[in-house]
Amino acid sequence: MRTSGLFGAPGAYPGAFAGHRAAWRRLLGFGALFVVMVIPAAWIPLPGTPASSAGILLAAVLAGWIMLAVDGLPPSALGFHGRARFGLREFLLGTAGGVGVGLGAVLIMVFSGALALEVARAAGVGAAALGSLWFFAVPAAAEEALFRGYPLQAMAGAWGGWTALAVSSLAFGLLHGWNPGLGVFGVVNILMAGVFLGAIQLRTGSLWMASGVHLGWNWAHGFVVDLPVSGLDLVDNPVVDPIIAGPAWLNGGAFGPEASVAGSVALAAAAAWALFSPRLRPSPGINVERTLATPLGPGLNTE
Repeated sequence: MRTSGLFGAPGAYPGAFAGHRAAWRRLLGFGALFVVMVIPAAWIPLPGTPASSAGILLAAVLAGWIMLAVDGLPPSALGFHGRARFGLREFLLGTAGGVGVGLGAVLIMVFSGALALEVARAAGVGAAALGSLWFFAVPAAAEEALFRGYPLQAMAGAWGGWTALAVSSLAFGLLHGWNPGLGVFGVVNILMAGVFLGAIQLRTGSLWMASGVHLGWNWAHGFVVDLPVSGLDLVDNPVVDPIIAGPAWLNGGAFGPEASVAGSVALAAAAAWALFSPRLRPSPGINVERTLATPLGPGLNTE
């Protein structure tokens, strides 16, 4: 049986003004807690990861947990449920899926002549691959906890899945708006990535899977083919030397595949699958009766 917290009935889709006010109180509460905690947490070092990413992850998770406690819900409702066998499986499946979508964009670039890859033998590629996975994993989880964790669920619980998806994707796009070399396709693709990742969370209730997808996409571009990720050259693959050719709209230019039409095709297909495929179901590791917003069915319909 669902419990009612200070902000109203979790998991409901009331459509009433009281529901909208409750959502805004939830969002403002989460935002205030996050800001207060991220300032000291940003100084927490985590070797092998980008600066401040560990602090953002910690602050987003703690802020979400506190808000869930106010709502009378357990920490697992955030999406990082505590059952290891389910969480690990979903994280690995998500990572594999993200790599597949990312390499799908790369293949379009290769077959169109926008990208060529020179491959050489090099020692230490295994260690470099593992190190880069760790490097990308923490910021991926941080962004998922911040955008697709408590805020997305609070909005979905009050406004419905489509509105929550639109607002969270816009906020996600604004975060990347100052990255170098963005361009028109970059803007569109970051928004579509937000839709893709948000749909994964809304359909499964699992931040493990959404974080894995995010990681896989970034790792496929940043390490496997050694291209920029969101305009940043972050890691190095000692085996691969990419050679880009043609117009930036096709190869992404300095921003990387996320600013290319190839990225648009791959992300549009992935987002459509995440939104409408009947194969995507709620995680078996969550208790759907103890969530802020019930996992949704195909087309973001209630099941």
